[in-house]
Amino acid sequence: MRIFVSYSFRDETKWVDEYVLPLIRCFGHEAVTGRILDGNAIPNEVYQRIKACKRVLCFVTRVDEIYGPNGARTGYYNPPDWVRDELMLGRGAEKIAIEFREQYVKYGGAAHFSAWHAFDRTELPPLLLRLAEILKEWPIGPLQLRLSVPLDLAAAFNTGVDAGTLRAKCTARDREDNEVFADEPLVRNWDGQYVIPFWIKPDPNLAIEIEIAFGPRRLVCKGISPAICMATLRDL
Repeated sequence: MRIFVSYSFRDETKWVDEYVLPLIRCFGHEAVTGRILDGNAIPNEVYQRIKACKRVLCFVTRVDEIYGPNGARTGYYNPPDWVRDELMLGRGAEKIAIEFREQYVKYGGAAHFSAWHAFDRTELPPLLLRLAEILKEWPIGPLQLRLSVPLDLAAAFNTGVDAGTLRAKCTARDREDNEVFADEPLVRNWDGQYVIPFWIKPDPNLAIEIEIAFGPRRLVCKGISPAICMATLRDL
């Protein structure tokens, strides 16, 4: 899985290069950053990198101290502007974006309804352990859900797939019917087989359901095992 990692490239955050990026690779993922060789970040290029990733990790660290109106020290700090912006870009692109916020960092525009993980730069082991817990739950690659469709829809379905506009609402549920993960990936045609790439781990305790809106019809399949990944779509 491609993971965009947003962080400051200052000397005091070299621990991201030394510990975080190798940890991501250790779990089989690809780490992508906004670092540009000439040092001049191109916003559109960075945005394209974020869009090409499935997840976003942001390490929001201290930069400048915030002072009160009378010049008094507040004890809080601003983060790097571009790290904050990359976090917002990731959320705007509907990526799963996880924020690790350093102690005493405070910034405007922070989404109060979005959870974040606090950390202390002098105590990195707890941060790395928490990150490892997250990474081990993320799939390295997608499950390929193979589809079969009603014969009377085969020709029209194939046209929609070839046009690159047909999406499937996929939901993974646990044994208590709680939603664990949901996505709407494109349906693809690989060598004559319709497939849906669904980014979950092959957990036998999960069941997958698929729903595709196709004109006036709704095609569904429920109870799909991640171990088998076969789905026969039927009219709802």
